[in-house]
Parts: sequence; C-alpha cells; structure tokens
Amino acid sequence: MLNFLLIIFAYLLGSIPFGLLVGKYFFHTDIRQIGSGNIGTTNAFRGLGKKGGVIVFLCDMAKGFLPVLLAANLTGVTWHPLIFGFFAVLGHAYPIYLKFKGGKAIATSLGLITAYNPLFALLAIICFAIVLYFFRMVSLSAIVAVFFVIILSIIQGDWMLTGMTCLIWLIVLIRHQENIRRIQSGTESKVPFGFGKK
Repeated sequence: MLNFLLIIFAYLLGSIPFGLLVGKYFFHTDIRQIGSGNIGTTNAFRGLGKKGGVIVFLCDMAKGFLPVLLAANLTGVTWHPLIFGFFAVLGHAYPIYLKFKGGKAIATSLGLITAYNPLFALLAIICFAIVLYFFRMVSLSAIVAVFFVIILSIIQGDWMLTGMTCLIWLIVLIRHQENIRRIQSGTESKVPFGFGKK
C-alpha cells in the first residue's frame, strides 16, 4: 500500500507547475504567454529573469529529488526508489493540474539522478555545459545529457537506472519534438554565449 501511496504522491508533486505559480504570484507573469509558452526552467529564465529561473529550476529539481530520497529511506517501501522518481518526472511532463500539458522534464530528471547518484548528476551537468558551449542550444544539450546518463548507467551495470533513464529520455524526446524539428532545420534558438559567439 505504501508503494502505491508514494507513487501517487510523486506524480502529484511532479504535477505542481512551479513555473506557472512562481511567475504568477511573485512576478505577476503567466509564462505560458511568453517565449515558448512552456512552464519549465528554460522559459522561466526567459520570462522571469535569472532570479525567477533559478527558483523554478530548484523547485522543479526538488520534485524529482524528494520521491527518490523518501523511497530510499522510508520503512515499508519495497520498490526501487527510481520508480517513484520516474512518476515525478511523468507528473512534470504531463501534469493533471494543467490538462497534461507540462514541462520538458529536464530539471526534474536531474533531481531524480542527483538523489540516486550525485556523481552521475555532476557528470551530466558537465556534459550539458560542454554541449551548450559548443552548440549553444539548451534543448540539444539536455537531450544529449540524458542520453549520456544512459551510457554511464550501462557502463556501471546499473540496469534499473538504464531502464528508467531510457524511459525518461523517451519522454524528453517527445516533449522536445518541436525543438528537434528546429534543430534539424537550423532554426533552433541559441544562447548568447559560447563557441563562436563574440
């Protein structure tokens, strides 16, 4: 019973649209009406500035972090902690509160990985930063970073992490469909810094 209750908690926690809430109550801005219209971290930085973006990032990251931490420490939880983290990611991408139209799952996925394997999370951040520097596209950097964790998990032989990150990567790809089309057409937006930028 505790396993099922924690799954429900993880999904509902993941569904909380912090980007929307922080924007409305602290910046009087509906980030769905600006930029990409997405409620996630990247659009929060775009529409709310650095302070708002950091707050949204930390809140979204916590959504993936807390369920994994709880599952690893609560007596009576018999399922693998990553399962609960996955449901938080699922909630973020497809939140019940917003008719299943959510974010792109990167910050929440980072929270999951940080709670489970901090070293992999650090390596994923480094991978993200390197790709971002050379290609200047947040979407591409995020997609590659999640795939990088899959590779790391295979090398380590952690098949549960491999399975969960493969599912997460699938969600990431689905949520980034428009970005992928823009990358292919050469029209994806780029950050104003990095390799080749003067």
